Amino acid sequence: MTLRKEVRKMVSKSDKMALERIREFGKQLLEQIKRGESPYFQMPTRTKGNVMFEEGDKTLSLGGRMSTRRFLNYAHTRKFMQSVMIAAATMEYIKSDRTVGKRELYYNLKHSLPNSKQNTFEDDTESGSVLDDLEASLNILREQFHVIAKGRGSIYGDLDLRQAGDEFSCKGLGRGGWLIPGYTEDVEFLNYNADFILAIENDAMMSRLIEEKAWKKLNCLLVTGEGMFPRGVRRFVKRMHEELKLPVIAFVDGDPWGFYIYSVLKYGSIQLAHLSDRYAVPDAKYLGMTMDDIETYGLEHVTEKLKDIDRKKIKEEMQYPWFKHSPEWMRQLKLMAEKGVRIEQQALANKSLAFVAEKYLPEKVEEGKFLP
Repeated sequence: MTLRKEVRKMVSKSDKMALERIREFGKQLLEQIKRGESPYFQMPTRTKGNVMFEEGDKTLSLGGRMSTRRFLNYAHTRKFMQSVMIAAATMEYIKSDRTVGKRELYYNLKHSLPNSKQNTFEDDTESGSVLDDLEASLNILREQFHVIAKGRGSIYGDLDLRQAGDEFSCKGLGRGGWLIPGYTEDVEFLNYNADFILAIENDAMMSRLIEEKAWKKLNCLLVTGEGMFPRGVRRFVKRMHEELKLPVIAFVDGDPWGFYIYSVLKYGSIQLAHLSDRYAVPDAKYLGMTMDDIETYGLEHVTEKLKDIDRKKIKEEMQYPWFKHSPEWMRQLKLMAEKGVRIEQQALANKSLAFVAEKYLPEKVEEGKFLP
């Protein structure tokens, strides 16, 4: 079976699975009503106290605590109604092969309830929260509901794709890359030539590496999330890692925020702990920036002083299990606190504009200078 046929089969299977789970959700509610019961459904409790770090899988996951939403509970009735409305709407989106944004979902379902002054939804924050609850309850990605987030982030390199019937290449796009959409489940990987994925924090650094043709020199795919990697980018990177068997290497700022961006890419996030298996890349490696880079590459005069908020984040990260039990990472965090500085990706431009692509990245990749 060719790669493109495998992807098509996977997309069809994904839609079928989502429809089956939504139908089962409705069927269970109907059976409860027929038995004369107050209809209800359960979902994992999405709070920090119910999030745990799985040492074996090396990802964040939700614990066993569950919460119940009942129709005949005054405090639950409104959200119960909203949950059923969203489930019914997303079923139609999937059947018609349409995708909607969160804001569109809100307007699509907003109306006044009969004989009242109440609206079904007051804002898209309310509908978004209910959508997140359904995602956790049915164990379906929001994107598999055909509800998408705004596209942010891009990819550049020797990779040919197909989406919505259009085929295109992710190279030869001038100074920019292909904008990664919020919905990537239907993206087909046609052909590629790369040894790894370089996940870049900063879009300005992404532009620099495209201009220096780093993707060709390193034989890699360049991906940026323009800061924190959004859901669409993380899901796309996860798919490339699993389906194309490409290692993921992170290149972010050497500060607590860059470290956090990496940890979300690798282990998952507290907010989406129930979906870590579909977003996190536990095998990801950290290339830089590091505290050691400051001395190794003579960057002492282009560091930035830590702010109080930075120091607070360092202390917080020292308590994360994945950092706390890693000698290499604890050393980096302690060095940062002791030096009182952070180092940005753009600081490498102090050597020369081409330095990052001609020396820094090739040297680190070739020698395997990575943090776990």
